[in-house]
Amino acid sequence: MALTTRQINATKPGTKIVTLSDGMGLELRITTNGSRGWRLRYTRPNGKRNMISLGKYPEVTLAEAREKRTDLRRLIAKGIDPVEHKQNEKRALKYASENTFKVLAMEWHAAMVPRWKEDSKRVNDSRRVLEMYVFPKVGDRAIESILPLEWLDILRTLEDAGKFEQRRRLHAFCRDIYRFAIITGRASYNPLTDLQTALKPYKRGSFHHLPQSELPQLVRDIEAYDKSPMVRIGLKLLLLTAVRPGELRRAEWAEFDLNAAVWKIPAERMKMGRAHQVPLPSQALSELRYLHKLTAPFKLLFPGRNDPRKPISDAAFGMALKRMGYEGRHVPHGTRHVVATGLKELGYPREWIELQLSHKLPGIEGVYTHAQHMAPDQRPAMMQFWANYLDNISAEV
Repeated sequence: MALTTRQINATKPGTKIVTLSDGMGLELRITTNGSRGWRLRYTRPNGKRNMISLGKYPEVTLAEAREKRTDLRRLIAKGIDPVEHKQNEKRALKYASENTFKVLAMEWHAAMVPRWKEDSKRVNDSRRVLEMYVFPKVGDRAIESILPLEWLDILRTLEDAGKFEQRRRLHAFCRDIYRFAIITGRASYNPLTDLQTALKPYKRGSFHHLPQSELPQLVRDIEAYDKSPMVRIGLKLLLLTAVRPGELRRAEWAEFDLNAAVWKIPAERMKMGRAHQVPLPSQALSELRYLHKLTAPFKLLFPGRNDPRKPISDAAFGMALKRMGYEGRHVPHGTRHVVATGLKELGYPREWIELQLSHKLPGIEGVYTHAQHMAPDQRPAMMQFWANYLDNISAEV
């Protein structure tokens, strides 16, 4: 006979397990400690008997237990084992949660960091662009559920903003994440492989930079810039040192020895992952001592306005050049081209210039040559001559 709620509530625990049957395999088992749980006995597709739990009473009512019995018997009628079906659902749920794009991206990133140990910029940049452009949109999605059109929309967002280089890097990172997922058995298809044909072609060129003929006016315009003393000093230091704008923005006072006239940038902040020594001409020392009066209480030379623990915006130097009238003609990174060209025209050795730019020499020379050329008559003398040269040409009218 079918069970009733009254019968269930009236049945007390005994010295052995009490079993109340509702028919068609549904039972309520009452243990000696009073726990009550629903069970469904059934025959598996292979003919063997089995049992599955349907939850505890009264959390699962009699009516709800009967509904579950009906649903499971439908599966059995289709030749599906309810226990195996439940296990498959758990596996699918676990697979979905453990195989989201963000989870796999962070696994890939952790695997790549040891290989990129000599390129700290790639370590930081790869994570930053993923956090900015991908994780907010599809990070929590199962990797195989993300459609090619969704990737196209993400990449075109950067394309429409004119950020072609960032688009290229992001495309490469995401493509490699899918390759990692395929190799580790979490994906079967890479939608990033064929997207290139749907994107606008982009050929990477050199950064915008002025010819040597316009260098005197650039020096004068930087000296006259009055919107921010920090930005003015930053632009001038780029000309006096030829470092990358990011290396300068993130510079810390602890890296400078003004008495020895040298700036030692640690390896973790360098693009090539190698420590770099920058000789400081007297003009740079003068600017740094003035800047020290402004920002000495902070760790950074160029602390941000809203959060001094972070450097000023990477757009600060570029915006200043735009205000001076150099938009589309000269950018902060282009200053390295100007300095390198000027030093070459002045007749300085290629090795000194390349080392000043923190470039690795090509071929065998780059493998076996580790000279810093920091003797007083080498790079320090070269950069002092360059600083004097800038003073001279900017004074000529």
